[in-house]
Amino acid sequence: MLDKNKLNEIGVIKRRSIFGTALIVMAIWSLLVTFMSNVALLPYGIVSGIVGIFFFKTKKGPIYKQNELALKIAFYILSAIELIFSSTVDGSFVWATILIIIFYSAGAPWGKQGYANQGYSSQEPKVILKKKWWFYLAIVALGFFTMTFSISGYNQLTDNNSQATSHKSPSTTENDKYVRLDGHKIYYTASKKYSISGSEDTSWPAATADINNVTVYKIESGYTYGSKRGGKKVQGMVAINVKVKALKDIDVNMDSATVSIPSIDEQHDIETKEDWDDQDKGISKSGTLYVPIYKMHSINSIKSLRLKFDCTQQDTDDVDNYDHTYDMTIDLK
Repeated sequence: MLDKNKLNEIGVIKRRSIFGTALIVMAIWSLLVTFMSNVALLPYGIVSGIVGIFFFKTKKGPIYKQNELALKIAFYILSAIELIFSSTVDGSFVWATILIIIFYSAGAPWGKQGYANQGYSSQEPKVILKKKWWFYLAIVALGFFTMTFSISGYNQLTDNNSQATSHKSPSTTENDKYVRLDGHKIYYTASKKYSISGSEDTSWPAATADINNVTVYKIESGYTYGSKRGGKKVQGMVAINVKVKALKDIDVNMDSATVSIPSIDEQHDIETKEDWDDQDKGISKSGTLYVPIYKMHSINSIKSLRLKFDCTQQDTDDVDNYDHTYDMTIDLK
């Protein structure tokens, strides 16, 4: 017959195994979500995995009481940090923290009776946590990583929400006016098209550049555009239809083009659907350059624009005219 203390010890081992399993499951789940969705859950995987494995050590024999106490203090300090910072990310992260705390608390000993039934070893082990400098450094590092990854998770969640907002459907299903860009429909409420004449730039002997027309769009409220622009809300969009005629074999570097708009004090890179790069002699190519606008009260807010883009000759023998920057200012009347 087993004595009462031995039965209690077996019960403790069984309980710790159950909640150790739950903590390790939480750790695996946290790591999966980290790599699939949000980095803020990485500290959850580390902390719950460590205490889950520690619970399983009970099966291998008695453990040192001071190590249990040191780990308990560290766990609750890190859990408090997780609770504070997870609340800034998402409510579900708070509940994940609470679950880990519940699982750990259910498996940890409490009170004199709890410690008496734990079956601790009185013999000091080789590793005593509270006497190891790396134990305290690990606590500080995990606390720092928790804060860092929580902030990163918040930024990631905000960016995802911004992208979702930028791709959402229009507020009214009747609105069929939109600009299609990057595979998405950007709806607008008003537009104004300017036909441009006399804008041909013949300053470079290897090609000529001309602006055919410019269209200004007033974007439907609530849209954000482009992660590289920080997911800011845009109020307008300018579409510039450009024609480049190659008089020699050239490369058109439209990816580095910029558009500045003095009347609203904004300057932006452009987006384009066309592949401008290689253009043979005698070939004319037309395409539209799109410029998101942050602040635009009406379609009449834009009075003029300045387009700059670079071209180079494929024949390197013509050193004097090898490259050229087109700098075109267009008045919108």
